[in-house]
Amino acid sequence: MKKEFFPQATLIEWENGVRQYSTSRGDTEILISYIPPKTIVKAHGHHQAQIGMILKGELYMEVGGESRVMTPLESIYVSPPNILHGGENKTDEEVIAIDIKRFKKGEDYSLENRFFKTIHKEEKLMNVMDVQFFHANWAEIMLVDIPCNGGMMPKHRHKHEQIGICIGGEYDMTIEDVNTTMKFGKSYFCLENEFHSAINNRNENSKLINIFIPPRYNKEETE
Repeated sequence: MKKEFFPQATLIEWENGVRQYSTSRGDTEILISYIPPKTIVKAHGHHQAQIGMILKGELYMEVGGESRVMTPLESIYVSPPNILHGGENKTDEEVIAIDIKRFKKGEDYSLENRFFKTIHKEEKLMNVMDVQFFHANWAEIMLVDIPCNGGMMPKHRHKHEQIGICIGGEYDMTIEDVNTTMKFGKSYFCLENEFHSAINNRNENSKLINIFIPPRYNKEETE
């Protein structure tokens, strides 16, 4: 069961030098990509919908003919199925990016407006955790800081799927009484009605990306 909640990453290496670490459960795959300097990722399409964000560095990205220079944690791109998308690291530094790929029969991945989206909303969760939301129509992305020395998300469950990726520091994650330490790049997958909780007993704050499918906190995009 631990492998299902906290799957081991599989390394994928491409001819252009890009390295990707893939984890998945069911219909959803998480990719952490390391893109070398001066590297082109050719435009391509596939049957899955895809959401992407930059964790480190600067990436020129084009989706469906729309382009933008993406910088860390400031925006996402949303690519519906079979839409061409590609990028280029024009800098002298490595880029680290995260992508969420998903296709589940019956889900609607259509997009009514632009492919690139900035922060939708900022707030404090439970008056303690700083969070930022990005709205992607079929999914909601939440950046959250878990405070050090005991900051926690109490045990709870909800009606839909939740996925999480640690992108800074460390914390302990529990799903259905299965526990693991979350470190940079490690993912968890929590299906509907599975109990889960998190606690950070370290001396430094931890940072993570949560993905809610469908959106949980902000049901509709208002922009």
